[in-house]
Amino acid sequence: MRSASVVWLAAKSQPATQQRRAPSTVDDAQRETLAVLRLAAALEPDPVEALAWYRSVPLAVLDGLTAAELVKQGRVHSVLTFLRAAIEIDRSERKALQWSTPPVL
Repeated sequence: MRSASVVWLAAKSQPATQQRRAPSTVDDAQRETLAVLRLAAALEPDPVEALAWYRSVPLAVLDGLTAAELVKQGRVHSVLTFLRAAIEIDRSERKALQWSTPPVL
């Protein structure tokens, strides 16, 4: 089951069809949060777990702050860079495992 806040963020990210509001700070914060959660989904497809990571897991390489704290400080690009690097490492490790595993007969 998806977290209500993840579903709410996803709904808010859809463009308005008839009327567009001027962007506000709240909208920017929501957009940045959603960008982080979308990228995090490449590593953690369970939205509840991804949201728990976003709010609760300190990132040692980013001053021990959580992704939520970093986004709040305006450091969303640091979080996105961290996630892109983690995704690349994950892909490399999966590729290495594919090459090192003997074929099943």
